[in-house]
Amino acid sequence: MKQLFFILIAFIVFKINAQNETTNINFEVPQSFFNEMFRGPSDKYLVAWTGGVSTIVKNKNGQEIQINGVINIVEDYLNTELTNLDRRYFKFNLNSPSKRITTPNGKTWAGRCGYNPYEGITYKDIMNGVIAGWPPELTTEVWALHASKITSKKGTYINPKSGKTEVISVYFNANSTFYYHKIKPQSLKGKITRDDDYKACGEIRMYRLGPGYPRFNKKTDVIADKFEFNKELFLGEYQVQYLWEDGTFEVLEQNYIYDPFSVLPDDLEYELKTFEGEISGTLVDKETHKPIKNQKVKLQPVCSESTLPEKETITDGEGKFKFSEVPKGVYNVVTKGAFNTLAGLTKDPALRLREIEVKPNYKYDIYATYTASGFAKAELVWRAATIKFPEEGDKIQFFDMMAFKNSGDYDNPTGTDGEPLKIPYTTIIPGIGKQTLYGWPESETATPEVLSVSSLGGYKVFPSFKVSLDEDALNSCNISQDNNGPIYLELNFDLSGRYPNSTVWQQVDVGTREDKVWNATKGNSANGYPQSFKRYYFTKAEIEKFKNGELLEINLTGKANLKVEFKPLENQ
Repeated sequence: MKQLFFILIAFIVFKINAQNETTNINFEVPQSFFNEMFRGPSDKYLVAWTGGVSTIVKNKNGQEIQINGVINIVEDYLNTELTNLDRRYFKFNLNSPSKRITTPNGKTWAGRCGYNPYEGITYKDIMNGVIAGWPPELTTEVWALHASKITSKKGTYINPKSGKTEVISVYFNANSTFYYHKIKPQSLKGKITRDDDYKACGEIRMYRLGPGYPRFNKKTDVIADKFEFNKELFLGEYQVQYLWEDGTFEVLEQNYIYDPFSVLPDDLEYELKTFEGEISGTLVDKETHKPIKNQKVKLQPVCSESTLPEKETITDGEGKFKFSEVPKGVYNVVTKGAFNTLAGLTKDPALRLREIEVKPNYKYDIYATYTASGFAKAELVWRAATIKFPEEGDKIQFFDMMAFKNSGDYDNPTGTDGEPLKIPYTTIIPGIGKQTLYGWPESETATPEVLSVSSLGGYKVFPSFKVSLDEDALNSCNISQDNNGPIYLELNFDLSGRYPNSTVWQQVDVGTREDKVWNATKGNSANGYPQSFKRYYFTKAEIEKFKNGELLEINLTGKANLKVEFKPLENQ
């Protein structure tokens, strides 16, 4: 203990003497020289910085004189520059705090910041420009071609023995080295699970925090709860992130030290904390912004491999929907008439979505298939028919046919409200009265597209058939209502047959008929096969299908069959 006490006393006396000596020295700090020493790094794969300064004092004759503590004059400046360098580039430095050392005789200063794979690094190691034992995967960028640089500054010194002021030169022998890791990426594996029974299937992102700048990051998919970076990562301090499918991320580990050169890193393992929340929203008509009532809405996980459940509900009278007990995850809201809406990551306790604009499906292709065994078969389609029924409280346009005729503007029909005419609308038909039109094909003349037509080869049956598409042909396809009566389908096509060696096509005319015509003609049968079918009246349930943009099929049967399919167009 006495020996330690005397050593301590001697060190204190030495420091006091050194300080007394330095008060007698005056010289300018070589700031530009030190600025080069603490220069900024040039490579984004920065690892560490080391540097040191030793001093020698010479008199005017060039002889070295022993003055202790010279380094103390510039120590504060060197420490400040090291601190600035550390703050700018080594905020994230692999858990290796910066270090600075001044020798007891006050002649040498050394500093280091950034990665330090081994303890016990001394100022001598730094001053020699070689850090023994550092991983060979690290490369260096020294200050100059040689290990150190030298500069000098003129100054004065008061000789304590003579009391005279003497001219001196202070020489600074300095070195600094930046360390970088070579572009030689390494691998890392891991596992991530949820604390419920479902699967994680987002991405893992390794976001390199430092040392150095700019940032570097790599992503990899989570497959069956596992992830792997295959020779993609560099030495550094990382933030480990889990990326959900919508780009939202949560931090799994704030500061992960990835050092594949000293110790092979263990596989990472994380667990996502989850909850059950609520997702709600509202469907509105894109054009009118009125709520969409009684429409199916599905909630589907973006990642099917997650095994998260799908849910389904129906909007209420205000167009609102709600899904409860939804496990944490990223979901799409799926409904007819709208693009899939990314709900995003669930929130605890609830996620409220913006209004989802729905474009109701008013467009249909109407397919008609007429089959009379032993007679004829025809397949036709009326393209892009608009079929629209008003919601309760909606006002239907009125079309004044006489005013339209007198206007002379036949290309731009308008309702009495001055707005462009749209289905549905009501008009007055002479001999019928008030008629409301709810459906009409894209073709203004209701001309169908013929898919196929053929004879079925019965006795004395036309061997050849066709469907006439002339302007005066008996083709029609619409959904109408007379005088607020039942809503019906009017469908007709001009089927014609021809015998061999004849140039005359005989009209057969297939379609639905109003009741009084049907009763008068008794179906207009040809060879016992009906060409005319009773008028078809739509039920309330079928009209609801049209409102919901759903598929509808009807069949008119007898000895012959007329199948009519209303197929909604998904992409309008």
